[in-house]
Amino acid sequence: MQTTSLSSSTKPLAPASRKPKGTTPPVKPNPPASTSKLPPQPPGGNPPAPPLAAPMAQPNPPPCILGTAPEPYNGKGDTVIAFWSALENYFIVNATTFDTNAKKVSSALTYFKQGTQAGDWASDHIATILAGNPVNYRTWDDFRDAFKAQFIPPETQNEAIQNIHNTPQRNREFSKWYQEWSRYARRANVDKATKMYAFHRALDTALHNKLLQLSPMPTTLARLVEKAREFDKNWHTFAGPTRGFQQRNPHIWEISEEESEINAFPQPSPFGQN
Repeated sequence: MQTTSLSSSTKPLAPASRKPKGTTPPVKPNPPASTSKLPPQPPGGNPPAPPLAAPMAQPNPPPCILGTAPEPYNGKGDTVIAFWSALENYFIVNATTFDTNAKKVSSALTYFKQGTQAGDWASDHIATILAGNPVNYRTWDDFRDAFKAQFIPPETQNEAIQNIHNTPQRNREFSKWYQEWSRYARRANVDKATKMYAFHRALDTALHNKLLQLSPMPTTLARLVEKAREFDKNWHTFAGPTRGFQQRNPHIWEISEEESEINAFPQPSPFGQN
């Protein structure tokens, strides 16, 4: 009987390792998520800068009011022309502000003194306007006609026309006389040529003749008044405070020959011809 001998060089094989049942491989924890998400970067460089916000448009400042508003009118006839002239001039120089009929009329009605005849008329006028549906202020010409019909009766204008022809200067100071004459001229509401004609005829004869020597002749009443006031001032400068229209002033003869062409006259009146 043969027995098999194991060689010393032969080693028994180790049994294959087996994973124990009921166990799972360890799971690697995920890295913490970032709290901020960056936008995807465009390829090839940094992202473009955001567009600049357009500056907000600034509102246009309100136009500056020019001149002085007229004093509230009380309804008296001796101030009616001055009030209306001041009112119209105020709206003309501020035409960009009072650019509609409604603005002009509604604003004009605030310049009537409360508790007077004029204030009562303005209150009635406002009530009539607001009672309309829709509210209609009408035109500025309509308001002017209504105002004149109420406060400037026709006889006042007719009297003023007579007065610009029948108020001569004579020996009165020019400034005092012109203050009265110009008041009638405003009330008369006549054309420029009529006013200039009446002004010439009402002046002292010598002053009238002196103005006729001007070349060229003034073409406006304002220029005519300016020259008359200038001649009158020159007379007072060289002849003293007393205006001697009816007497010859010996001091006139002492003025130089060059000055006499403008300021001195060898006639009883200081404004006569040489």
